Amino acid sequence: MSEESIKKITSAPPMQQIIELNEEHEENEDNTSISILQVDSTDFRISTLNGRPENEPTVAVNRNNPSSIIAASHAYTLASGFPQFGVYRSINGGATFTTSFLPVPAGFRNTGDPIIDADLNNRWLLAGIAVQPVSATVDRASIIVYRSVDDGQTFSAAINVSGINNNFFDDKEYLAFDKSPASTFEGNAYISYTRFTNDAAATSQILLQRSVDGGLTWMAPIAITPAIGGAPFVQGSNVQVGPNGEVYVAWIEGDFTNATFRIRRSDDGGVTFGPTVNVSAIVRVPLTLAAEVPSWAFRVPTFAFLAVDTSECFGSANFARVYAVWQAYGTTNAHILLSFSDDGGATWSAPIRVDNSPEDTQNFFPFVAVSPCSGTVTVIYYTNRESSTLLDVYLAVSTNGGATFTNSRITDVSFNPNSDTSFGNPSTFIGDYIYSAFIPPALPEPEKLISVWTDTRSNNSQDIFGNISDLERIPTISCPGNITQDNDPGVCGAIVNYPPPTVSTSCPGVTFSCSPASGSLFPVGETIVTCTATDICGGSAECSFMVTVNDVEPPTIICSGNITQDNDPGVCGAIVNYPPPTVNDNCPGATSVCSPPSGSLFPVGTTMVTCTATDAAGNTSAPCSFTVTVNDTEPPVITCPADITVSKDPGQSGAIVTYPAPMVSDNCPGATAACLPASGTFFPVGMTTVTCTATDAAGNTSNCSFTVTVVDSEPLTITCSNNITVRSDPRRNGAIVNYPDPTVTGNGPGVTFSCTPASGSFFPIGETRVTCTATDAAGNTAQCSFRVRVIADPCSILS
Repeated sequence: MSEESIKKITSAPPMQQIIELNEEHEENEDNTSISILQVDSTDFRISTLNGRPENEPTVAVNRNNPSSIIAASHAYTLASGFPQFGVYRSINGGATFTTSFLPVPAGFRNTGDPIIDADLNNRWLLAGIAVQPVSATVDRASIIVYRSVDDGQTFSAAINVSGINNNFFDDKEYLAFDKSPASTFEGNAYISYTRFTNDAAATSQILLQRSVDGGLTWMAPIAITPAIGGAPFVQGSNVQVGPNGEVYVAWIEGDFTNATFRIRRSDDGGVTFGPTVNVSAIVRVPLTLAAEVPSWAFRVPTFAFLAVDTSECFGSANFARVYAVWQAYGTTNAHILLSFSDDGGATWSAPIRVDNSPEDTQNFFPFVAVSPCSGTVTVIYYTNRESSTLLDVYLAVSTNGGATFTNSRITDVSFNPNSDTSFGNPSTFIGDYIYSAFIPPALPEPEKLISVWTDTRSNNSQDIFGNISDLERIPTISCPGNITQDNDPGVCGAIVNYPPPTVSTSCPGVTFSCSPASGSLFPVGETIVTCTATDICGGSAECSFMVTVNDVEPPTIICSGNITQDNDPGVCGAIVNYPPPTVNDNCPGATSVCSPPSGSLFPVGTTMVTCTATDAAGNTSAPCSFTVTVNDTEPPVITCPADITVSKDPGQSGAIVTYPAPMVSDNCPGATAACLPASGTFFPVGMTTVTCTATDAAGNTSNCSFTVTVVDSEPLTITCSNNITVRSDPRRNGAIVNYPDPTVTGNGPGVTFSCTPASGSFFPIGETRVTCTATDAAGNTAQCSFRVRVIADPCSILS
């Protein structure tokens, strides 16, 4: 590739489509300020043109007045389609910005490549290149600066730094003030740039110029590299100042594929420089990434970026460390790499990868910044990791000197680089870099980082967008491991003493607090302890661990006393409701279970009730017990058969009588009945009362009775003696006659007889009928008779 081609791909191209200026554009051309209030978005639009592109931004913060922030960019407001500088100033820490435009210096067509910085004396410099055609095919360019001595309120006319020479195309400058109070050269300004020649030699060379009066005048260029003809070439320089005034200049040297990141250092304020040191061999990212993303056509030049840890607030562990960052290409992917030096750039660490994007993504345009307060290292870059054809800006942050990085997205919307067709479709230009700057903290507020980039989300036009990120996590904090402890006796928790967290910070005054505090009463269960470390820079960090208190204490249980209760009517038992046991535990929520439960039907007799308490942790008490005694006090019910009448057995004085058993019912099984006289026994003639008694298992009794009547229906027989003849007693008119008893036949007791006149009676002389009657117990009767004849005794008569 020719030298002319190199210059054309590194300077700002013209718009391919010229858009007529509307009233808003004309108003901006007249440098009228337009204020934009940033609301309702993490990202905010800084530039104000609508329809004309603005790209390739730069930004800086006044360390003496952190509320003062100025950004600048290409602003394509010129009728020729080329850019001038748009300047965006905030005096309230980035809450609002006003817009103005800096005119192209006389004798030049356009300006480009803006880089802005502020010193410690409220002076600002906006550096760039001014381009003027020499012929239809050749341009010349000079390094210029616009200067402000009133904290950016106004800027001077352009000051030519590198002079005018039709053979020189001075390109891709970088600007840095010496802002180190300890430096002998504090206030010096340095600009590095590449000088391409338009002659046949077509050389490229890195030069440095310095100013010792705040940019008003500039010393002659100092050669950082020799002039190199053709390829390889040098380009993409960067200049930074260390804490003691050391001046570092870095650049990329090589062809369009293989190159080397190189650096030189000056210890005398940029008057002389030490030897060239190779930081790392690199493989450049291709001029475009169309081979990886076919819809992309914009150029992706590879430049050198430097930053130095000056840590003015309180220093850091990596004070004076120099960081080198670049984009590199490998295996069809572009990634961001970093190396650092702790010996003033003499030796360098092995490169590490900054981004953590997947391997099928493209990551480019890195910009590195180191906090002048804490030493925190940040790198912003474009990436297509969210969408293969769209772009986002990611921020990588390291609080350990670049050893590791945490990557996060700072754009809240992905944007299409081809939405603005001002540079063709697909677009061939979105700027050559993006930029960031630290906002020193107003302690104890956190330090912040403002990042600016080209974005097309608004009106499909290239605009400058910004983001202010809080970088709070300066401290680091490490909590103890999780703790498990048993409860204190009788307490639903435990006093837990844990070791303090380990905290460290690059900022002094770090303190920590944990909640709940060590020595607190921790309840049973899991409690998250959160520890927070804070420092005077407003940084904070958190860690947490778990305290688990196990409830290992079983509950206690006391049962009620023994219970005695009569049975329920008609039931062989009783529904018994007993008072619940008394349960005590160190924690609420203990419950008891009794078996059989209260309200159950308890059978007649004695039942053991056993109760157990269980708490929320599953601990179980020793059981307690009591008895429930249900007494059966209900007598059985007995029903006797009806009264019975039977005839006596033949020839017997009664009868064997069998009668039905009485009917017995009871609330409990096992009731029995007994009758007296028993069924099947001998019942005498007459009425006998049978009494039946029912007795249940509990000894309860009840009675009933009925009668058994044995009727004697068998007839009696009585046989009298034969007639009797006797003589009268002497000297009497009759005789005492004794006659034999009649013979009576009949069954059963109670058979009687009587005769009239009775035996032994005085019978008169003559015949007397004696009648005998037999009667049994049943009232049956029978009679017989005979005659008693008394014959007078002649002797008695004679007498």
